[in-house]
Amino acid sequence: MAKSKSSDASTFLKTARREEIEALCKRAFGRIPKRVAFPGGRSRSAFMAEIGDERFVLAKRDTPGDAVIEGIVMKVLSPTGLVPRVVKVVDEWVVQELVDGIRLPVFLDGLADIREREEILDQSLSALADLQDYAHTQNLHHRVPRVGPDRDWSDGNLMRAGKISEIVGIAPPLLDYGRLEKLFRLDPRDFVKADARPGNALVCGDRTVWFDWEGCGRRHALDDLAFVLSDEWTAIDPDTETRLIERHLSRFARNRSETEAFDYLMAFGVFHMLARMHRAIRYRYRDGKWWCRDKCLHNDKIGVTPTEVGLMCDRARRWSLQVTALHTLAPWCENLMEKLDLELPDLGAVHQRKAV
Repeated sequence: MAKSKSSDASTFLKTARREEIEALCKRAFGRIPKRVAFPGGRSRSAFMAEIGDERFVLAKRDTPGDAVIEGIVMKVLSPTGLVPRVVKVVDEWVVQELVDGIRLPVFLDGLADIREREEILDQSLSALADLQDYAHTQNLHHRVPRVGPDRDWSDGNLMRAGKISEIVGIAPPLLDYGRLEKLFRLDPRDFVKADARPGNALVCGDRTVWFDWEGCGRRHALDDLAFVLSDEWTAIDPDTETRLIERHLSRFARNRSETEAFDYLMAFGVFHMLARMHRAIRYRYRDGKWWCRDKCLHNDKIGVTPTEVGLMCDRARRWSLQVTALHTLAPWCENLMEKLDLELPDLGAVHQRKAV
């Protein structure tokens, strides 16, 4: 039987990928790897290569310039011990040491005790704040580009609720766009990791190592705090969430008033959750079903599951009640949960649940 065109294309891609990896390793190490693995799945550009007795991670960036900036940032931050060690930059590839650890979402998911989750999140947030502080002592905030214009970012994310409403068939919320826009007029003067989602952190015993610095730049330090606490894989209860905010808000506020910082955190977090929810719900409706929770979690995918979408929807509801301009979003979140037949799960048992 003759091979199909799709089969031929798949074989070609596998061959081209292998040849690319071998050529890259020859340039970086002078030899081809003994073994190659794709921890994030073969669709990801990053891969692990075993060279001799050592293992490395090679991550492809959009441009050689992006790779150079990331390499510089990671080298500057290396003395903290909270980022992987950079070996070299080869064109658009960043070559770094392989850090033995467990991804933060997977680690959290294995902890049934909420108090233990709080301790690990405390450790991870402290590491992020330490990295921000160290970056400022090294003047990195003056050496990296601004991360996204405020207006473009907020306008795009304000539209997410409307897009979700269209997908599931509910009335969109009425939001005060003018008042919301004012929340994002903080001066973008801080070094941020950006994309500081838990999936980009490794728990290594008593420290948390943050990797993937591709999107770092200058914006608002509070963004990093929001990325962690509003992520769908950060499964904690409201009381734990409140304690973490109380302990870490002042460090990420960087001399901004507590009121200003808190309002910004709530609004930014809600917008981030809307963006994540939009993607998850779009995939759910596209495929006609939720995804397998284990595969989402262990392959570092967005949580296209009733558990994770339910957690985000409830958190977005609670956070929106903290900001006057977002109050109308709360009943919308309730309508969304009802439409999708979502329930807030027992957080202590989340790690045992599977999406069907």
